[in-house]
Amino acid sequence: MEQSITLNIPHDLSDEEWEKISEVYRNMDGWIDGIDFPYWYGTESDDRYISVSYEPSGLLFTGKVNDDLWVGWLTQICAKLSIALRREIHDATM
Repeated sequence: MEQSITLNIPHDLSDEEWEKISEVYRNMDGWIDGIDFPYWYGTESDDRYISVSYEPSGLLFTGKVNDDLWVGWLTQICAKLSIALRREIHDATM
């Protein structure tokens, strides 16, 4: 099932904050090392994947995973990003 969510990450973060985000990415379950674009579990050509891109509205996570994995994984990354950035990270539409 196709999934997407935009998180409330502003565009004007410092280099240090972007590095913290990158570290959270690398420590999430399913991280695929060695690809130029952040992916977890697979890429768009696979049956299952999560990816992220930066959009003016925030970080856009997209994926093709089941609902349970999607909700659990996003709960974890939001919690880890909130701790790393010292601000509440959540769905930007909230």
